[in-house]
Amino acid sequence: MNAELPDLERTVDEGLLIALSAVRMAVKNDIIVGALREHFDYDSGRYADNARSELHRLARQNEEYARRVSRMGRDLAAMKWRLSFTDDQRHDLKQFALRFRVHERLTLALDAVADDNDQVARIVSSAQRSASEEVSSAVSSKLIELAVDQREPDYAEHRGERLEAFVLINLAILKAKHDAATGPEFNEY
Repeated sequence: MNAELPDLERTVDEGLLIALSAVRMAVKNDIIVGALREHFDYDSGRYADNARSELHRLARQNEEYARRVSRMGRDLAAMKWRLSFTDDQRHDLKQFALRFRVHERLTLALDAVADDNDQVARIVSSAQRSASEEVSSAVSSKLIELAVDQREPDYAEHRGERLEAFVLINLAILKAKHDAATGPEFNEY
């Protein structure tokens, strides 16, 4: 078994893309929870701080993974003096070395993104758009659910309540669309 090792650059790039996606999702969820449950006004600085914190947390996690993989590689290499290595063990040593470099480079890349205000702003802006779209979609689904046939027996009795709910939901949709179109700097949510 002499499998090829993956390309270092590609592996680091893919790891960074996955990490950035996770950070964007965490910020998006924070925006939604902050707005709906906590009733926070939208504050791009607060969410930028959250994004930076999450990026640094992932960097520290990769730093720890690099140390652990390095120890595992050293432990396996120490066995070499007592035993003759199989092809699989030699491949494992190469894998450990590659994984160490990947985690080391991901640590640097994540810290670099966290320190770059433009990249953090793009993450927050993308998260804000996703949050706005998700809320808008949920509100639209609720409107569809509220659709009532006027031939129902209690239609007239509950008409006022439905109209009030419809107006509130419509205003929320319009606001979400306006916020998405104008960007987070004009967003008062």
